[in-house]
Amino acid sequence: MSIFRRFSAAAAVLSIAVPAVYVPDIRAEEFSVPEYNMTFSNNGDTVSVVGCQSSAVEIIIPPEIDGKPVTEIADNAFSCCTELVSVTMADTVEKIGAMAFAECQALESVKISENAGVIGEYAFYNCISLDNVGIPDGVTDIQWCAFAQCTSLKSVIIPSTIEKIGYNAFADTPWLKNIYKKDPLLIYNDTVFDAKERIIKAEIPAGVKKIGDSAFEGREYLTRATLSEGVESIGSFAFSGCINLKKIIIPDSVANIGTYAFNDCGRLETMALSRGMDRLDDFVFIFCSGLEYIQIPENIHSIGNKTFGSCEALEAVVIEDPDCEIFDSSSTISNNYMDDDFFFSGTIYGYENSTAEGYAEKYGYKFGIIGDVNSDGEFSVADVVSAERFVLGGENPEDWRAGDRDCNNVIDTYDVVLMKQLLVKG
Repeated sequence: MSIFRRFSAAAAVLSIAVPAVYVPDIRAEEFSVPEYNMTFSNNGDTVSVVGCQSSAVEIIIPPEIDGKPVTEIADNAFSCCTELVSVTMADTVEKIGAMAFAECQALESVKISENAGVIGEYAFYNCISLDNVGIPDGVTDIQWCAFAQCTSLKSVIIPSTIEKIGYNAFADTPWLKNIYKKDPLLIYNDTVFDAKERIIKAEIPAGVKKIGDSAFEGREYLTRATLSEGVESIGSFAFSGCINLKKIIIPDSVANIGTYAFNDCGRLETMALSRGMDRLDDFVFIFCSGLEYIQIPENIHSIGNKTFGSCEALEAVVIEDPDCEIFDSSSTISNNYMDDDFFFSGTIYGYENSTAEGYAEKYGYKFGIIGDVNSDGEFSVADVVSAERFVLGGENPEDWRAGDRDCNNVIDTYDVVLMKQLLVKG
């Protein structure tokens, strides 16, 4: 598994307040405190740790310097401290920066601040001597690769406060490998944060409310995912790069799908969207090269930038809401690129005088009226009759996609029923 994607889990700990024994001149932007073997930065009302002596073995980060609280461990602050064995943070520390302790291969013990809300990307990357870590309740976000390549890490405590565990946060750790021997999914606080690398089918169990950011990103063996009723959101990049994902079942309980959620899912051909959503965010299905057909239900009132951009096989987009707000760009719905601009050679379906029709006209895209299977320019009883004849074994209608009301790639009896209901409603 590449550690340069994104993955997940966490760590906790107590803090020790150490009284300052040295009063530096902190008028300078950066200054050293020999007693602590560290370099600090004056941020005005607060102080950050920005470096340490390369020979430091034990570090105790104080709660304050000259009355100013120490609130942050800056990016790369300890990454050169190859002799560092132990770290204790005061509870004033609110953030651990990117690569803050990366490559500290002698580090055996770390006590994380109770208020460290964010553990930055690669923060403890390749700390090969670290065998356990407790993440306190104050931590909400463990960013990608935070503990990746900690090859001795066998015990991790995840707090109830955790909201995000980034891609590959615990890649190649014994702790994560042991979890995957029992369950292919990493689930905490009703959220799926990660999945086993070679997972083929994902069954999201009852009780899960969220598919976290990048939870299945890059899972190239995944072919099918079924989300249980009760899942409320799908995070950004959640299924990005799942190149063999053919089918995903999304329940109507899903209210939000994040940006790039299905980016580059090349074998995803068609899918039904949740009727609990009211919008489609930017880039959700961008580069879904196998996507042929998408039906956007009437509950979705907004389609974002490049939501269906560069979907090479896309033939039909059905937009049910006549007033749907469509991001004003030719790339919002596109399957081709020519003459320095995006282009769509398929058909956009909607209602007469709808925003879908206006969007199609503006960019020269073919437009079809929902239900108009005989392509005479209107939806009427004649279309229902044509669809019924086809279901009974008659000839194919002129435009069968206009009548595929249940988005299953064929006109059947149920579609006829739905067309009749639409006709009555109209």
